[in-house]
Amino acid sequence: MKPLTLLIEILIILGLTMKNIEAERNNKRQKETNVTTQVPVNKVKQILSHILEQRKLSKLTDRRESLLEKKKNQHKFKIKGIENKDLLKRSKNH
Repeated sequence: MKPLTLLIEILIILGLTMKNIEAERNNKRQKETNVTTQVPVNKVKQILSHILEQRKLSKLTDRRESLLEKKKNQHKFKIKGIENKDLLKRSKNH
């Protein structure tokens, strides 16, 4: 064989092997991304239900806290009202 044709054949073979190696790398990357994105539906449902449950609980606690705050404020206003009435009575008496 002529050295020139041998060299050309070697370059063709190297080019093909390089393309095969790149294709294998791409396939490997694709498989890795596919594996990481696959999640069982039951797991997703479980996580979503947990998040919704936490939201409901936080809303309930917020409501309870706001009701307690309202009651405290009403109690303060009642006490202030009584004190103000006493002050008015005192000022009228003097």
